[in-house]
Amino acid sequence: MKKAEAVRVAVVARGRVARGGLAAMLAEADQVKQTAVFRPEEFTTASPEDAIQLLVLSCDVLVLWCVNGYGRGEDAWAAELAAAVRRNGVRVALVLPSAEVRRIASGGPPPCDAVLDQDTVTTEVLDDVLRGFAGGERLLPEPAAPAAPAVPPAPAFPCRPRGGDAVPRNGSAAGLLTERERQVLELLVDGLSNRKIGQALGVSEHTAKRTVAIVLSKLNCPNRTQAVAVALREGLVGMGEASRP
Repeated sequence: MKKAEAVRVAVVARGRVARGGLAAMLAEADQVKQTAVFRPEEFTTASPEDAIQLLVLSCDVLVLWCVNGYGRGEDAWAAELAAAVRRNGVRVALVLPSAEVRRIASGGPPPCDAVLDQDTVTTEVLDDVLRGFAGGERLLPEPAAPAAPAVPPAPAFPCRPRGGDAVPRNGSAAGLLTERERQVLELLVDGLSNRKIGQALGVSEHTAKRTVAIVLSKLNCPNRTQAVAVALREGLVGMGEASRP
């Protein structure tokens, strides 16, 4: 999408750090021509209609950051706000904690156009989402794979977010990945780029890039190299193209 076709984006997030961080990412995004920032409190009054109307008039896309769970607890306001702006033609991207992304994948996506993991969201990810919206795509997590039969607990390994061998945050890594994510991990082991992964799976490069980011998050790995190490150590894939018969 050309710069002339860049869109207006609004951010709604609880907490100054989250609002400032998203605004800073969007300021560097190629697909953004204007950013507006709102606080959730503006939409939780007895009569939020005027605030919602101002939000709708100020943006084409709403990036909605939830602290804990979408539409639950202190984030109960988010579901009503997302539904209201979508009725007015605004696309909605939810930015959720990793556990909430997995819960949504298991139970079906909420009424929105994209679901992003707070641990992996970057300027590049936001740009990819906006390009996808321009092409009519919805970027939602795939349904989680059925739960595997009960197995003895895996050994507890220390979590090392930087350096060393990264490991999954919770239990066996195998149960965290969908079938598509397993395919992407197999291609990562083969050393394919995002573009090559997209070609191999018949999807766009930015969709492949987004799935790679999800895989890294689920395996608790900061980069591809450590994801490959975890995949081979845990037996999630074969030994790569070079060592296959």
